[in-house]
Amino acid sequence: MPTALVIEDDDDIRRLLEVVLQQEGFSVTTAANGTDGLAALEREAPELALIDVGLPDMEGYEVVRRARANARGRIVMLSARTQEADVQQGLDAGADAYLTKPFRPQQLRSDLRRILEGTDAG
Repeated sequence: MPTALVIEDDDDIRRLLEVVLQQEGFSVTTAANGTDGLAALEREAPELALIDVGLPDMEGYEVVRRARANARGRIVMLSARTQEADVQQGLDAGADAYLTKPFRPQQLRSDLRRILEGTDAG
């Protein structure tokens, strides 16, 4: 079973992402902040990590920078920040893709499938 990690501080969004990923066949681990998320990334080595930009203890960009060196799976940033500069900063930090909130679960599933297949870089 493929594994996924969701690093998201909003409880409702974190639970929704967990459900969507489980419906796609992932075993899901979650974290509510960057510190716990980095520890989980090291411990779990997931095939997919969804990382929010606005975390309570550090920017998601920093989580991606720290994780990128050792991450073996795809890293996707998920944020309400939609400016081109924000997207570029996420990709420059090492994310494979940058998706925006709000999202519809069906569209998220489709986007994640493309990303995991390697046909979408952002």
